[in-house]
Amino acid sequence: MSFMSVFRDERIWRYITDFWTVALMIFFIINLFLQDRYDYMAAPLSIIYTGVLGLYVGTKEFDRWYEFHDGRHPGEIFVALWTLVIVALFAAQMVLGAKYQVSAEAIAQYIRVRSVFALRNKSKRLYQRKKRR
Repeated sequence: MSFMSVFRDERIWRYITDFWTVALMIFFIINLFLQDRYDYMAAPLSIIYTGVLGLYVGTKEFDRWYEFHDGRHPGEIFVALWTLVIVALFAAQMVLGAKYQVSAEAIAQYIRVRSVFALRNKSKRLYQRKKRR
């Protein structure tokens, strides 16, 4: 198996996406408790994550439209995790006080994840409508 053939397997993209999801969530949590000491890293890390997530979701949707999709890993899990993290960050901010702020990039990332999920849902509904015809 060649190095490049590894990246044709959907599982590797799922593992990479899972890794970046957890890493970015942990980063936002740590950054809150360190009072935005590493906020300069938030945008670059978010860009990497958004790119990886977009590639993963996009390839899954292409697979769906070309009948290769098996639908085992629902995006709802990602959205639920991000929702829990954002709620926890805001709760921590309320408890800890004004010195601890939820990063604007964390909020923007949550919106991006929700947007990717909404687009995926639209694609899924269009595909289901097409199949019924």
